[in-house]
Order: sequence, then structure tokens, then C-alpha cells
Amino acid sequence: MIILFKATVTGVLLACLELRQRPEADLVFACDPKEGETKLKMTYPTAEIIRVGFNSKVDNQQLAKRVFPDGWHRITNFDSPPLNYIELVLRHRKCNPAELVRLLHGCEGEVDGLYCGKERLYKRYYRYMCEVKNNYHRLCMFVRPVCGDTVLYVNVTPKNHVSDMLCRWLAVRNPDRAVIVVGGKFAYVCNGEILKMQHFLKTSVDSIQHLIPSEDSANPEELWDTYYKSQMIDNRRNHSLSKRLQPRGDSGYSTMSKKDRYFVERGIPTSTLLDFVNEKQGGQ
Repeated sequence: MIILFKATVTGVLLACLELRQRPEADLVFACDPKEGETKLKMTYPTAEIIRVGFNSKVDNQQLAKRVFPDGWHRITNFDSPPLNYIELVLRHRKCNPAELVRLLHGCEGEVDGLYCGKERLYKRYYRYMCEVKNNYHRLCMFVRPVCGDTVLYVNVTPKNHVSDMLCRWLAVRNPDRAVIVVGGKFAYVCNGEILKMQHFLKTSVDSIQHLIPSEDSANPEELWDTYYKSQMIDNRRNHSLSKRLQPRGDSGYSTMSKKDRYFVERGIPTSTLLDFVNEKQGGQ
């Protein structure tokens, strides 16, 4: 017996409910039906298959109540509800959805096991949830998009799969502009109706390359850097505070954060107000 499920929150919850009825079944996950059929042909060509999560339109809240009938209460201020917990864990680069289903099944309806389980597996997946949440919040703190006439654009390289979350976050705070976030091979577009597209879209980078604003729009930022350097008094800098506010581990999120970290480590080069005036006149 094989339970083939989609690697989404709905698919994980449905697979957990099926596993309760058939605890001896093997678990196989896939992102879409085509990938699932390919896996089955390679490993389980003759087995009986139960498919869940691919075409289901189910209320996840109701599924969560069936998986955890005793309900949920916050243990610490940093904990997320079970549905958010599952979604965040699935975004982790090391997450195994089949292992996550068995983890939920092992809780036996007690949701507290997800947050304070003593076994190594429970602690590891709780750490996954915290890492993804921290990754997302740090992106929101340190990423600085390039601003065009109708588009905000940023290219990020997060450790986990949170580029679409960043895209939605930027879109809510900038409703008058379309937001394009490039993360790896894919690009995410939100507020797409401004560009006569869907509101939210996942597509290839090549298909939206012509919409990405030019880096020339970053010139005001360079002008500001020159002015800042001319006014900065080095002996008033708090180096220890700068290192805490701009950690080395977070310096790779954007070009600006890399530059900020460089200033923390190497200091800000000496500049004068005359340099600022000359650069401003040269750009006119």
C-alpha cells in the first residue's frame, strides 16, 4: 500500500489521516501528479496507490482539528499555530515531507509534541520552523528593492524557500507598484494587475526580464552614500552596535546589506562635502 500525497499543507494533513487508517503504508510525496507518477513507476510499479492532496479543496482548519482534536494553545510567544508550523517546515531546504507526515502521526493527536517533543526528530523539525521564520524576517529587514516607475525589483538568495513570502510582504506595503522578486530559477510577481498580469504569479526569470528596472535607478542611493560619508564623524561610530545590527551572516541578502557590512568591517572611507557637490554636478 502506497500513500502518494502532494507536498503541501493540505496534502500533508490528508496523508496523516490516511496513515492513521493504514499505518503499514509507505509514503511518497510529489509537487505535482506528473512527478508522482514518475516516482511510482520507478519504485512501486505494481503497488496499490492512494492519492491525496492533488485535487482536494478542503478546509485546512477542519483537517487540523481532525489531526489534533484536542486543539492548540500557545506555549511560547514565538510559536506558530499548527497550520503555519507545517507551512514553514515545508519551506525548509532540508525538510522531508514524508518524514513530517510520520512526525504528525506520531503525535497521536497531541499538538504539544510539535513544540516541546523530547525526541531528536521533534526538536529538529521545530528548529526547521524557527529557521524559516527567522530567514523570512531577516529578508524583510535587510532587503532593499530597486525602484522603477511601476515596479519594485529585488534579487534574493535565501537559504530556504521564502521568496514568495517576501514578494507578498512587499506587495502589501507597496500597493501602487508591481513587485518582482527573483529567487534562483523562478521569479514571483505580485500586484501583477498593474502590469496586466495575474495578481500573483510564479514564472521563469526570462519571461519577466524586460520588466526589471535598470540599475541606473540606484544612482540616488550612491549619491546619498557620498553625502553620508562627507558628514560622518568616525570617532562617534559605535562599532560593536553596528556589528549587532548588521550581522555577518545576514550580509548576503542584498547589495545594500553587503555594502553595509563592508562599512562595518572596513570603516567608511574619508569623503568631503566638496566630493558630494562635484558628484552631484557631474550627474546633472
